Amino acid sequence: MRRGVALTATALLGLAVLSGCSSDDASSASSSSAAPSPTPTPAPVVWADGVCAARDNLNAAVSALGRNLSYDVTSDRSALEQIDRQLRIQVLSVANAAGEVQTAVAAVPVDFQAANDLVVVVDKARTDTTEAVDQVKASLDAMVNAENIVTGVAEAGKALVAGKAAFVAGQALVSSVTDAASTANDEVRAAFDAAPGCQADAS
Repeated sequence: MRRGVALTATALLGLAVLSGCSSDDASSASSSSAAPSPTPTPAPVVWADGVCAARDNLNAAVSALGRNLSYDVTSDRSALEQIDRQLRIQVLSVANAAGEVQTAVAAVPVDFQAANDLVVVVDKARTDTTEAVDQVKASLDAMVNAENIVTGVAEAGKALVAGKAAFVAGQALVSSVTDAASTANDEVRAAFDAAPGCQADAS
């Protein structure tokens, strides 16, 4: 009987030791596997990333402006209506993207005064783009509301010319963001260099 009790006590003692080691190991593993808190992205970098994303969207919209517009505007009103549908959609896309650029640029952190010059330069280019888009829409409105095909064709020609001007203005806005960032002061350039969405500019 005494031998049986001794064996049982020894077994329990061994189990307690193993349990203690297991608990310590789990605690150690848990503390060592706890990942450090990620460092927050600086506000200027977040801002620059948003600006580059908006600029890239604008570039895509500008690149699409004027595509598939090889129509014979002297034929009939159906050609004019087709120009109106496609060109209007395209210029509205440019207008929306230009607005997104303005919103992104204007969201500059309040304590990041180093970016003030960039904001002014980009806003001027955005105004030029908006004015060019408005001229396209005005010509399209006049085209679809023309009393006869001759007047409609004349307005269609004006709309296409205005569309080319909007394309040029949109390209200038895209370039103004990139150029203003690359020629800005060290603080602004550092923010754009660190922004993931702006990395294509450096390649």
